[in-house]
Amino acid sequence: MSRRGVGALGGLVVLVLAAGAYMAPSELDEILPDIAPSSGSSRTSAAQDEDVDAGALAGASSDLDALTVVELDSGDDYDRDLFGQRWADIDRNGCDQRNDALRAGAVEVTTKPGTHGCVVLEATIEDPYTGTTIDFVKGENTVDIDHVVPLSRAWQQGASSWSEERREEFANTSGNLLAVDASANRSKGDQGPEEWMPDAGRCGYVVQWIDVKAEFELSVSAEEKSALEDELDECEGSL
Repeated sequence: MSRRGVGALGGLVVLVLAAGAYMAPSELDEILPDIAPSSGSSRTSAAQDEDVDAGALAGASSDLDALTVVELDSGDDYDRDLFGQRWADIDRNGCDQRNDALRAGAVEVTTKPGTHGCVVLEATIEDPYTGTTIDFVKGENTVDIDHVVPLSRAWQQGASSWSEERREEFANTSGNLLAVDASANRSKGDQGPEEWMPDAGRCGYVVQWIDVKAEFELSVSAEEKSALEDELDECEGSL
């Protein structure tokens, strides 16, 4: 169903409720569609190194060369709240970006009844950072949603001059979010590729990192650029 159609149905529910008619959740489920998976981005997932071909690597190399090289500052003035609402529904599909990212990185998904296919209760996650399979269960501390380019890194490399709306978009854009192993994500922290790389999916990771930097016109440090160039060379050599 189109977004316009979903909006129309949502308006119908408002009118019915405004008229004083009670509708049980099961009745609402009958007239509201399930949440469709977010259309997301055409970027390569870090989990899919097999999809990183010579063209993707050449494009990433060209994009990397075009990025401005600026050294990182201390980042002492970074604050997560400067990036707006956490997991805002920026694509307006009726589901928060955290659950969108979980569904995008999962198979065999079970969602919570009454949430129109939004809230993920259980899923199988093919972790892009370790190459392992995770049986995700809501409430268990096994999976994080990672910002591939960390927010604090973005702040130091251009986002400090953005509007709050632009920062909220960056924090919630699907192309910069991955469902990953919680331990791997926490070992990464806010480090860049000059300091940390995943155990698996390295080619997809560097392509995705560069794609995000290019789309949002963020700078790179000299050390970061050198590390990315080395990884791209390794990936090209493995084709």
